[in-house]
Amino acid sequence: MRSKTTLTVTILSGVAALALAGCNNNPGGTAGPTTGASTTTATSSADTVSNPLDTTKLQQNLCGGLTPAQLAPYMGQVRTTSPVNQSDYAGCDLLPADSGMATVSINVYPNLGPSAMIASNGNFPYAKNIAPIEGYTARNTGLKNPPNGECSTSAAVSSHATVEVSVQWADKSSQYYNNPCTVSDALTPLLLDNIKASR
Repeated sequence: MRSKTTLTVTILSGVAALALAGCNNNPGGTAGPTTGASTTTATSSADTVSNPLDTTKLQQNLCGGLTPAQLAPYMGQVRTTSPVNQSDYAGCDLLPADSGMATVSINVYPNLGPSAMIASNGNFPYAKNIAPIEGYTARNTGLKNPPNGECSTSAAVSSHATVEVSVQWADKSSQYYNNPCTVSDALTPLLLDNIKASR
């Protein structure tokens, strides 16, 4: 059980590191350390976002970004939460009481606008631009292609900020193991609605 939890958190942390690889200073698009000076990403006309969302309140309580009722269909009861704070992103890993259910991670990248988010697609074995979510530029990414067992859905909610919901299953018998993006896609609009409700 401990090894599954460690593997899950390690993989979810790897997703976050890869998301940043497209906007750090490392050659070849490889993921580098997420500590150190934060990077500045130039904005372009493509980074104009209608109805931008302020993620300040979410960043103050990332572990509460999704409610227990919203999470329950996919992860059951939350056993523990683990905040993640790096120089370039903040997040929270939510671990299930039942190891057969999903681990969910909620991340905010405060310096990753729409164009930089899409530009970093090449850092992932699986990356797919998807239809906008509630009007915000969105994509799916995974550390495997196809993304069996794990998927992340990201939405650029302002000219400089991206939110992400990642899901992962260690249990290959889960009904969502072979189609995990359906779950991250379902949870991301709920996260956006919660951000809007907190304004």
